[in-house]
Amino acid sequence: MSAPAGAGEQAARTGEGTAGQLVEVAVALPVYGTFTYRDPRPGARLAPGTQVVVPFGGRTTTGFVLGPAPPVAGSDGELGGRAAGSARPRDIEAVVGDGPLYDEEVLALCRWAAEYYLAPIGELLRAALPQGERADAVRLVRLTEAGARAAAGEGRGERAEQLALAGEGAPAPAVHPALAALAAAGGALPMRVLAKRLGAGRLQLTKLEAEGLVEVGDEVRDRRAPPTEAFVVARAVDPAGGGGDGAEAAAAARAALPSRAVARRAVLDSLLEAGAAGLRQRDLSDAARGHVRALVGAGLARIDRRAVSPGGPGPGAPRGAGAIPPTSNPAQAAAIAALTAALGAGPATFLLHGVTGSGKTEVYLRTIAEARAAGKGALVLVPEIALTPQLAARFRARFGDDVAVLHSALPPRERLAAWRRLRAGEVGIALGARSAVFAPVRALGIVVVDEEHDASFKQEEGVRYNGRDLAIVRAHAAKAIAVLGSATPSLESARNVEQGRYVRLVLPERATPRPLPPVEIVDLRRHPPGADGLFSAPLGEAVAANLAAGQQTILFLNRRGFSTVVLCRACGQVIRCPHCAVSMTFHRGRDRLVCHYCGNTSPVPTRCPSCQQPRLERLGMGTERVEALVRERFPGARVARLDRDTAGAGASAAPDAGRDASGAGDPAGGRGGLEEVLRAMNAGEIDILVGTQMVTKGHDFGGVTLVGVLHPDQSMHLPDFRASERVFQLIEQVAGRAGRGDRPGRVIVQTYNPEHPAIVAVRGHDYEGFVRAEMVERRESGYPPFSRMIALRLDGANEAEVRVAAAAVAAEAGRAGGARVVLRGPAEAPIARVRGRSRFQVWLASTDRAALAASARAAGQVKLAADVRLVVDVDPQSTL
Repeated sequence: MSAPAGAGEQAARTGEGTAGQLVEVAVALPVYGTFTYRDPRPGARLAPGTQVVVPFGGRTTTGFVLGPAPPVAGSDGELGGRAAGSARPRDIEAVVGDGPLYDEEVLALCRWAAEYYLAPIGELLRAALPQGERADAVRLVRLTEAGARAAAGEGRGERAEQLALAGEGAPAPAVHPALAALAAAGGALPMRVLAKRLGAGRLQLTKLEAEGLVEVGDEVRDRRAPPTEAFVVARAVDPAGGGGDGAEAAAAARAALPSRAVARRAVLDSLLEAGAAGLRQRDLSDAARGHVRALVGAGLARIDRRAVSPGGPGPGAPRGAGAIPPTSNPAQAAAIAALTAALGAGPATFLLHGVTGSGKTEVYLRTIAEARAAGKGALVLVPEIALTPQLAARFRARFGDDVAVLHSALPPRERLAAWRRLRAGEVGIALGARSAVFAPVRALGIVVVDEEHDASFKQEEGVRYNGRDLAIVRAHAAKAIAVLGSATPSLESARNVEQGRYVRLVLPERATPRPLPPVEIVDLRRHPPGADGLFSAPLGEAVAANLAAGQQTILFLNRRGFSTVVLCRACGQVIRCPHCAVSMTFHRGRDRLVCHYCGNTSPVPTRCPSCQQPRLERLGMGTERVEALVRERFPGARVARLDRDTAGAGASAAPDAGRDASGAGDPAGGRGGLEEVLRAMNAGEIDILVGTQMVTKGHDFGGVTLVGVLHPDQSMHLPDFRASERVFQLIEQVAGRAGRGDRPGRVIVQTYNPEHPAIVAVRGHDYEGFVRAEMVERRESGYPPFSRMIALRLDGANEAEVRVAAAAVAAEAGRAGGARVVLRGPAEAPIARVRGRSRFQVWLASTDRAALAASARAAGQVKLAADVRLVVDVDPQSTL
């Protein structure tokens, strides 16, 4: 359990010796502050951004060099971190890799983010790297020789004899489950894995350590591997290369496909023609990838992974751009002119406010093309993976191999290869979700944040940064321009325009001749849903007419699952998650109850757990149930669903695979996976798409002429000051999916609250009116954007301990903030229990950023019970 060789072990153990370079290191652990270490190598100089292995307390961990050690030791770290430096610095044990992982620009961004978000900088630096590019320290539990013998049962017979002679008559003790688990795993397991499997706490392991059966220590694993690319090769081709097995094998492969599979046969022909070189998987279209999956499943093709040079894309790559840009309309041309004029003129932030379908993406593409022509790099952020396939296709059509796609759904090796190509300077455009804000783009000239209003840019686990805000900070540091695009800009961005911090550019009309679709509001108090509980008469008739006309429909519901709750009609008991204070959701496809907060699943009970009556009823609507009801009402329609359940599923072999004429037996309608659903929609193979927020985000479906919004009322009344803003944004965005092609669109919103400000604004596509009214309420209430906020979130297994801790944290925060900080709480969180842990919150608000941070830092100094956890959330996006 040692670090990689390469440093003076004795000096590392003793900490003796102060000669050599002293450097400031951020350890990759949840601890605040930085620490001083000595590089024992004579004459060596560690560059900032280099990853190192260091001793820390009684363990070994990894860290990142930030630069030379501060001249004065003892500077305080954030939120009670230890002082940087010590009287006798310890030695660095090893240097990972052959150079820095971060350049100065990204390192400075991480420093700023750690300070602003009151977060451990080492954790932020570690999270900013893709998997495979960093070394990680793992705390391992390993069997000793004695432990291995005990796990094998050696010595149990001797022990039984001793017990018999003593007259105790007890059987020899069984093998300890921790020893058995370690033996089954080959002798070692990470401590967290062992604890999760067995509930083996540190006390149990301490006892086994004392008996000499296990040892606990750290092992640094350098998982960095050469990047590889996935290539698709027809199995009829000889693996050795060359001409393959000839015409006979190719003919046999073609004969294995049904005669109606014309598109799939064309993909197979392309693979056969490519021979042993194959086709690079990431260069294939979404439709072609679906056919490749089917060919692989049928044994007609295989996926090969091949190493590629860090600086190049490897064989089979397209050579460059190919798509011809469309002609810009006057509003687009004006926006492009303003942005290109700002390139290279110093930092500036622009808010590109364009209605849905106004051609914002074309503005991005044209401006980025100008930046690339000037030798500048580009960074493009999108809120969710749902936007990535279509946007990536457009960028690659325009820029060819100059685009690197980065998001968490990519296989780690593909993401690592893209990251390394960016860092090598062979690729100049990075496109990805929020974590791509740390991508190593060289000579950054423009940063684009598409759908800037989306809450998905906020990281809700680990370091809770906002990708949109960090993108602006990064652009300004690089003297680049930042472009924030949205049809429904956030109130924060609108306020920044008012104050002159952002320059507003407007695209008031769609890029196509079609106007924005009219929005009809159906008052469910006058037109209640029919027997299915879903469609009002106006919406049901509209969907039927749209089907008869051969046009596509989107039905939007902001929930997943088949039923929202399962309730007992006898006693009123709702089936709740045993670990969280929320109801379980019934998923028909899995025939299970699922908690959407902790992931816990359980069978559907046949009787009420409280009164034992067999009178359970499923209430409410989820997307899965809506899909089933739509199939029942429109049996001839081709129906699919797009939510997080179906987007994460693997794509089926064919659009209708596994589905009978009615679509029964396949809750996803035979279409699993995000890319396959998007492909089928664009190809006109889906008549009705049922979806959650994923259908609202930037998709351009030319055949959609009707959008139905089913039940937005629940979202209007969430205990969240942003609830109205979110409802308006969601409905306006999904309304924008209608009428983007050659035919006009239509939007129908069903609601019990037609007078709600968000609904009134949506009816007239009145963003300006909604913002004016909402700004008045926010100003009067002291909410953002007229103040800044920090949420102090506490949780623990023992409710009483969490309650006491929350009171202490609130008291200390209030004392430190004084009159400059408004304190709300402590109060139980709206969802009071998640994953078996009780939750309390304290909210801090102020117009004084320094006072707000000081208040949160003071709260972080409060000593809490061992099991109580405090999370500091700066600029929180959710109250739940």
